Amino acid sequence: MALARGERASGADGLDPELVARSRAQVGRFAAGQRHVRGLFSGGTLCQEAALILEEGGAAGHSTVDLGDDELTLGRPHPMIDFRLRNERIIAAAEDPTTAVILLDVVLGYGAHPDPAGALIPAVEQARLQAVQAGRALALVASVCGTATDPQDLARQEEKLAAAGVILAPSNAQAARLAALLAEDAGTR
Repeated sequence: MALARGERASGADGLDPELVARSRAQVGRFAAGQRHVRGLFSGGTLCQEAALILEEGGAAGHSTVDLGDDELTLGRPHPMIDFRLRNERIIAAAEDPTTAVILLDVVLGYGAHPDPAGALIPAVEQARLQAVQAGRALALVASVCGTATDPQDLARQEEKLAAAGVILAPSNAQAARLAALLAEDAGTR
């Protein structure tokens, strides 16, 4: 698609080398023992895609959870609308000393939260603070699934997340690959 638009195509692994370099610089150094990706998804398809990509890497210990699964939404709104469950899980993942990267999907559109970035930011900030207080780095990597014409405005949502320190990838697959790469970096330090 990039070539069809007259843009430079990304590397063979689907990751832009500049994104990788910026992400590594943003995260800093992980503490000993940090090497796992914790994927917390509102969409089952995006969760499954990320799980397959993380499995391809061969590293053990990563996990992905579809928070929109019927089992987890019984008696509560879907996590595309109500971010309480995901925010609780973000904070819990940050408390785990083996967590290097928290991987998220942010889905826009009708039927989704009117400001998903705004709903995530308090948990993102708390997670990062917890990690720093424990002497650890923590990467939060996400992709936003939406368009400029969605009611939430794709650019505005991405700006808010980036301002909160979330590393954004242009697709869910690239976010999963970047999360795996950052976790791999953590395991080699």
